[in-house]
Amino acid sequence: MERGYTGFRRAGFTLLELLVVMVLTGLLAGSIYSLLSTLSRGVAQGMDRWDRMEAERTVWISVERDLRPGLHGRDWEVTPDGVLRLRAFRGIARICGGAASPGVYPVAWRGDRLPVPDRDSLLVLAGDGGWRAAGLTDWRDDEDACTGLGGERTGWMEWSGAGSHPPILLRLFERGSYSFHAGAFRYARGGGLRQPLTPELFGAGSRFQTEHEGVVVLMEATEELVELVGDREREVRIRLDPEAPAAGGS
Repeated sequence: MERGYTGFRRAGFTLLELLVVMVLTGLLAGSIYSLLSTLSRGVAQGMDRWDRMEAERTVWISVERDLRPGLHGRDWEVTPDGVLRLRAFRGIARICGGAASPGVYPVAWRGDRLPVPDRDSLLVLAGDGGWRAAGLTDWRDDEDACTGLGGERTGWMEWSGAGSHPPILLRLFERGSYSFHAGAFRYARGGGLRQPLTPELFGAGSRFQTEHEGVVVLMEATEELVELVGDREREVRIRLDPEAPAAGGS
């Protein structure tokens, strides 16, 4: 006996159903794209804000670190074109023994980096209480030169031009300059090339200038960054007390 059935199974969709599915799929895809685009834009804005904050922080830390031990007019100055030229403090050394030969002394060194002959300059505190400028001619790292305290490196240092009085203490400096060039905050050691310290996030109006509060850093954002981040505050002023005490010198 044959078994019957009621109803039937469709093999596909009608044209109307396909159109509805396509419209719904398009709306869903558009919503997903819009959501992803919004999230991507938000992430990009957050990253650019973070990059700008880090760049401004780099400017502040660099300027404050190098200018705080010095005095305006003696250790740093701002040129008419907005460049900050300075004699940056890099470390200090104490004489820790007798001379090995004329002008060669064992020293215990503490600083940001080791001395570099023919690039760094010295201020030498002599036994008569006066500070005198000198040129560093040699540095030799030697752990047996004398006994160093915690964190000190010991070695032999030679310089010229400090006079005949016995030395007691040395302060080491590096001549350089800070500037805003081609969109980045840059540092040039001596007469060398300007090396970027930040990404290219600063506008053409970024510069250094002096006011009665000390040195002022004007940091202008680029037009592209302002459009992306939407931040109308495009200028940050950093002041440094011009009467900040120096660690010693003449």
